[in-house]
Amino acid sequence: MIKRTVAIILSTVLVLGMIGCSDNKEDANNDVAPIKVETRDALPGEWAKDLTRDEVSELHKEILARVEETATFYGLEYEVIEEVKEDANGLSINDNHINIDIEDPEPNRLESMYYGFKQYGTDLATGELVMKISSVLDKKAIEEEGVFDFGETSFSAFSEAFTGVTGRDYTELNQQIYDMITGDNNATTIENNLDGVRETISITDDFLLYTLQTKEYQFK
Repeated sequence: MIKRTVAIILSTVLVLGMIGCSDNKEDANNDVAPIKVETRDALPGEWAKDLTRDEVSELHKEILARVEETATFYGLEYEVIEEVKEDANGLSINDNHINIDIEDPEPNRLESMYYGFKQYGTDLATGELVMKISSVLDKKAIEEEGVFDFGETSFSAFSEAFTGVTGRDYTELNQQIYDMITGDNNATTIENNLDGVRETISITDDFLLYTLQTKEYQFK
C-alpha cells in the first residue's frame, strides 16, 4: 500500500502523459502544502453545468471506479482515503481521494497520481473534482526519439478515466508538448478545455505535472 499521500500543488499545473519521477517529488507530494486549488472562472461545456452535491458525489464514484480499474490494469498499488484537512488559510477540506505513489519510479514513468472529490468549508458549501499526475522527463531521450505520444502513456488512460471519453486525437497536443520539451516554443504551460474540464500541462525544468480540474460547484 502507498505510504504517503499525494498532494501536488496546482499553481502552474501541467499535463503530460509520461509516467516518471524526480527530485521535485517532495515538493509535489508535500502534505503540508496548501491543498486548495486556485479558483478560476468556469470553462464552457457539459461539466460546467450546476450540479448538486449528490450529483457530484455520484460522478465521483463513477470516476473513482474507473481510476481504480486503470491502476489495476497497470499493476499499480493504490490507496483510497477520506480525510479532513486544513489549507494554509485554515479552510477545512473534506478530501475523498485515491493515491498512487511510486517509491522508485523510472525516468519518463508515472511518479504519483491523485484523484479526488474535495469539499470546502465546515458546511461543505462548495466542491470540485481534481486529478493530478506527476512525472520526471528524460528530455534527451524524448529528443532522440523525435516524438512524444501522449496517447501511449498511462497519463492518457487516467485522463480518460476522469472524463469518460476515449479515442481522443492527441496529434496537436503531442506536438505542443514536444515543442515545449525541446524548447521550440517559449511556452511552459498548455491549457485546454475538455467540455468544461480544465486540462493543464506544465513543465518546470525536468518536472512534468498534468492536471484535470472541474469548476468549483456551489452546493449552498
